[in-house]
Amino acid sequence: MNHEILRADVRLRRVSVAVLALAAIVALILMFAFRYWLTRTADTMPPAQLIVQLRIWIGAALVACGVCILALAGLAARLARRILEQRRWPLHGARVLQDTPIRRDAEAANIARKMNVAALLLMALAASLGALSWHLFGSGA
Repeated sequence: MNHEILRADVRLRRVSVAVLALAAIVALILMFAFRYWLTRTADTMPPAQLIVQLRIWIGAALVACGVCILALAGLAARLARRILEQRRWPLHGARVLQDTPIRRDAEAANIARKMNVAALLLMALAASLGALSWHLFGSGA
């Protein structure tokens, strides 16, 4: 039995940690900015108008989340196709965050099937987010 290992890329780890830290900081800033906007707006706006504004903002956030999830579904489907073409996981030329055993043939095909299932689930989630945002946009005004 062959036990090939693809070694972790230390530079990729550093970049990943930096990007995740930056994303967390941006998320915190956006959260505090929204809270500031909400407290200022709640004092000056009638409740019915505030509800309409919140429905619009929440609907827009759901659309943005749906687009991101749809992109992840596309990535998962593309990776599944490439795994089946190369009959290998991780793909040739890939960089990994931790030492990863290389799987070939049947094991790789099994991973590809799981990725296709994940892609379908992500597409269903994106569609449900789209339907929910449609409902929010349609019933708020």
